Amino acid sequence: MHLIHLPNAFGNAVENMALDSTLLQTTPKKSAVFRHYGWLEPTYTYGYTQHYRKIIASTPKGVHLCRRPTAGGIVDHRNDWTYSLILQAELPSARLPIPSIYKQIHHCLQRALQQQQVEVHLAPCPKTCTTKSPPEEDPSRCFSNPVGDDLLLAGNAKLAGAAIKRTRYGILLQGSIDREKLPEGFNLEKFSTDFTAAISEQLGISINQPSDLRPLFRQPLLNDYRTRYADIKWQEKR
Repeated sequence: MHLIHLPNAFGNAVENMALDSTLLQTTPKKSAVFRHYGWLEPTYTYGYTQHYRKIIASTPKGVHLCRRPTAGGIVDHRNDWTYSLILQAELPSARLPIPSIYKQIHHCLQRALQQQQVEVHLAPCPKTCTTKSPPEEDPSRCFSNPVGDDLLLAGNAKLAGAAIKRTRYGILLQGSIDREKLPEGFNLEKFSTDFTAAISEQLGISINQPSDLRPLFRQPLLNDYRTRYADIKWQEKR
């Protein structure tokens, strides 16, 4: 059992979603894959169950839209730190209930943030958070709309959230951290290392980098997903 930490990468929305979906199918048995990625263009992603017409009506000009394979709400990626974690189906942690996985990974995130004196706590539930939820038509404020086990700063301002999808291949978790709320001088490279170390310890699997990463990026499969996420039918699915 291994945790593979992929190098940082940048892509457009289609490429980023296609890579996550491909990795969900190509991660080796009883293994996990972690990756951090950036965005080449201003982007909002929105959850699989969201309604396209409502979202596009409130999207600022010049911002690209892409439906995620995971659920959840709208995420503004113009100044966030985005990551994904894939747990292959035969990994013991992949068999846990979705809420348990969500909570465990956010505990890991909390530990990594505390390494740089960023104090956060997990939201107990939406009703006990003092931050008022924004109206649905205001996607730029999605980080102020916490749900249970999201990460909150003092005053209950939302710092991080995620969305999860379970398939027969395993678990895909796509997470986002609001960089605007991180303190000046925050070391993202150290944070990434601390975060993956915490995940490794939490899941009980060692970090290991295969000598050949090419099998993870199966081109026919990746191309199929690129086509899917670029298709307007996918964007307007609901």
